[in-house]
Amino acid sequence: MSPQVADVREDFPVLDREVNGEPLTYLDNAATTHTPRQVYEVFEEFYAGYNANVHRGIHELSHEASLAYEDAHDRVAEFVGAGGGREEMIFTRNTTESINLVAHGLALPEFGPGDAIVTTEMEHHASLVTWQQVAERTGAELRFVGLTDDGHVDVEHAKSLIDDDVELVSIPHVSNVLGTITPVRTFADLAHDAGAVLVVDGAQSAPTRPVDVEAMGADFFAFSGHKMAGPTGIGGLYGRKELLEGMEPFLYGGEMIQHVTFDRSTWNGLPWKFEAGTPPIAEGIALAAAVEYLDDLGMEWVRDHENRLAQYALERLRARDDVETYGPGPGEERTGLVSFNVDGVHGHDLSSILNERGIAVRAGDHCTQPLHDRLDVPGSVRASFYVYNTTEEIDRLLDAIDDAEAKVDAHLRDRYADRLYDHHRSPDNGGLAEPSLVKSSEETTCGDDGEFHVDVAPDGTIEAVGFESESCAVSRAVASLISEYLEGRTVEDAAEMEGEVAAMLDGQFPDLRRECVVGPEEVIREAAREYLAGSPVAEDTLSSP
Repeated sequence: MSPQVADVREDFPVLDREVNGEPLTYLDNAATTHTPRQVYEVFEEFYAGYNANVHRGIHELSHEASLAYEDAHDRVAEFVGAGGGREEMIFTRNTTESINLVAHGLALPEFGPGDAIVTTEMEHHASLVTWQQVAERTGAELRFVGLTDDGHVDVEHAKSLIDDDVELVSIPHVSNVLGTITPVRTFADLAHDAGAVLVVDGAQSAPTRPVDVEAMGADFFAFSGHKMAGPTGIGGLYGRKELLEGMEPFLYGGEMIQHVTFDRSTWNGLPWKFEAGTPPIAEGIALAAAVEYLDDLGMEWVRDHENRLAQYALERLRARDDVETYGPGPGEERTGLVSFNVDGVHGHDLSSILNERGIAVRAGDHCTQPLHDRLDVPGSVRASFYVYNTTEEIDRLLDAIDDAEAKVDAHLRDRYADRLYDHHRSPDNGGLAEPSLVKSSEETTCGDDGEFHVDVAPDGTIEAVGFESESCAVSRAVASLISEYLEGRTVEDAAEMEGEVAAMLDGQFPDLRRECVVGPEEVIREAAREYLAGSPVAEDTLSSP
């Protein structure tokens, strides 16, 4: 551990805690980073010293709060290279809201049939779903730039898609799954040559590398505070002033108005035009403290430190015969994350055995279901690094995934009821040739994918239940248990299932995996209710939270 990282770790007391008797190894930073004391102490300073609403009161506390909140806009604008200062920096809740602000303020009012939106195959749902909805509501066409086999955006394909019909191009600066760094300036030139605006999802780049929105040619740049050592509930949207001035507000109410009569209203100046109601005052001030903290570290150092850790992890993971990694290979610059899968082990199961060793990673589809479909995997495990992580922590991860399949088996034997373990060892798996009903389940938070097949006799008795599954070992075992339980019972029995699985297991399972235990029961119950109601269920999909 370098002295610099040792000093950085001192700023994050949470890193001193233990999980399951093991030192915390936090490798889920692409989802949310931890917050240094220099940032979270801002909340006590605000609430203990000058808590008041901004722009509302002619008194000292309101004045102090207003100045601090305004200065925070300027400081965050400076951090991303916005020369227009606070007028080009809107505080939102997060990246998702920032992208939606562009959609509601620019795209929905102006786009229509004949227009096109271009995005990529590696979009986060925050971007992809938003542009899907814009296309659906306006009649605009949605086009996707493909990826190369090594996980880069295919620039030549982009050139063929971005033509004079395109009104907006939306790209991630950095992929939250592949670690790929998109050549933003290239896309800016392509977009602007076509007369389109460029929206950049900076959720993974603002925390991890120097950002200059003007140099990269971004028209809009969205990011979240909780991924960059800041608090939750605060994010930002950079927008070019001339574009923001012409956009409609996203929300209406107090603060965003200039003058109101019973007949009409006029809007406030930037950025307040887009910040209706009482804003996240303490969070905004704390976000400014977070960017100050990162600037003190040096964003070049942050970038290089993350890349070193990612290369270290990637080289060692790729050296293993039972591991598949995704994205650019060793030697290519990437952000500080590596997504991978271990042969024969679902990501949820791997995450569980890592958690027992105090190691926090993310398992699932990482809000990029179409990208994982493109990779032809239901999900992946993602280890992501930040300013306080070390190679020693990566070594703990690598050691923990040795013999992962055997460790999962031991985990199920020791932590779950014998009945579930028996179905794990000998599952009643396989689909039925001509089922009466078929019900699919895709758990959107994790990428689980399974399908129940049910044969129903004319009198409503369930003659057979089968399933096909790419889900975790727990969900597969539960599906097998349900198949056994339902045979000979009625569809009405299936429709009334509520807690039967938990009861059959005597509640003996980790609460951390409750969704994996109850999920299959919810799927089959919904299928039975649809069958009884006469609704079609074949090819249907139930999404579980």
